[in-house]
Amino acid sequence: MVKTMKKNKNSAEIDKELKSRMKLFKEAVENEKKMDELHNNIEGSEVLIRFEIFLPKGPGKITDGLFLYMNDLGDIVDAEYYIRNVNDVTVAALSGDNLNTVKELFKDSFSLEIE
Repeated sequence: MVKTMKKNKNSAEIDKELKSRMKLFKEAVENEKKMDELHNNIEGSEVLIRFEIFLPKGPGKITDGLFLYMNDLGDIVDAEYYIRNVNDVTVAALSGDNLNTVKELFKDSFSLEIE
């Protein structure tokens, strides 16, 4: 799966939803009752830390790297490969053997301590 991180046909929907959420957030900041109501209705949350690995320049001198996603236990749970150009970033999700290889390679490279 490859996705480009730039505006697409769904951007109008995302912009509309973000505007609605930001209005709600601003109201909550200004009104403690609305803030409590918002906090009490949050369905859940998850700790997910993203590490960005800047890979050495390749043969084509491209700028590329990895996004590694780590849970609160310190396990790498997901990874993506990216190529960064001047105006955009193209991202490919890693899965199967590729994901397992990256997990194995970087499993002891980072430590996470949450209090």
